[in-house]
Order: sequence, then structure tokens, then C-alpha cells
Amino acid sequence: MNGQSNFWRTGTKLGLFFVVIFTVCFIWYFLRGGSAELRQLHNDLLALAFFGWTGMNFFSFVLGLVQSFIWGYIAVALWKIAVRK
Repeated sequence: MNGQSNFWRTGTKLGLFFVVIFTVCFIWYFLRGGSAELRQLHNDLLALAFFGWTGMNFFSFVLGLVQSFIWGYIAVALWKIAVRK
């Protein structure tokens, strides 16, 4: 049971870390400004990383938050598979 409990705890912590990083990245788009090409590159990279990304809007922000959190659990599961003896 301790292994499963550790999985959920670690997945939640990593998922929340990914959510914070995603939020900083999303806000960075509006704070930094920059050229149109740089903004387009930022948007294109987010579209590659997150399914259903439609641009810098509220729907995409919520979608990115949910997916970032889920990626935390996926990363922990892959790590546990990789280090299994």
C-alpha cells in the first residue's frame, strides 16, 4: 500500500509543479511581448505540447492546466516502470 500511496503523493506534487510552470509560461507570453514571430513561436510550441490548443485564451489555459497536472502522473508512472527491478 505504501508504494501506491507514494505514487499518488508524488504524482500530485509533480503535477502541481507542472501546473505552476505552465502558468508562468502562459503569463510570460503576455508580459514579455516581443516580436510577432516570437509570439507565434511561443504559441506553436504550446500547440505542440498540449492537445486541443487553440491559442492564448481561457479555454486553452484551462486545458493546459488539466493536461499539465495529468502529465505529472504520467511522468511518475513512467519513472516507476523505468526503475522497476
